Amino acid sequence: MKHTITMKEIQNMINNGISTFSKKDNSPRGCKCVPASQIKIGDKVVIDNYFTLVTE
Repeated sequence: MKHTITMKEIQNMINNGISTFSKKDNSPRGCKCVPASQIKIGDKVVIDNYFTLVTE
């Protein structure tokens, strides 16, 4: 299973109504919920219970 997602795929998810993502951070929980508009290349977001690297 691939653990990368493109910005185009993120944009498609936003267009389909997803407004937030869980983004990896250094908190005890390991991630925080952020608005979809804040996601950028290099971030890791939770997709299907895995941290997934956002590319191009």
